[in-house]
Amino acid sequence: MRSTLADIEVIFVHATERAVLVRPEEGGEEVWLPRAACEIAALHEGALVRGAVAVLTAPQSLLEEKGLV
Repeated sequence: MRSTLADIEVIFVHATERAVLVRPEEGGEEVWLPRAACEIAALHEGALVRGAVAVLTAPQSLLEEKGLV
């Protein structure tokens, strides 16, 4: 079965080689997501900056599991 990908806007907090730390735009708890399961990019052209809005692309099921949607 194929997973449905979704794009959501989040606040970028931190990234490591294996995971990214984000929080929902409207606040809430920070959440770690495995880099192998998602992609994150700056909302506007440029580098990801702590506290900036970013676009996170991940399977809908993972976003639901982590409470981001």
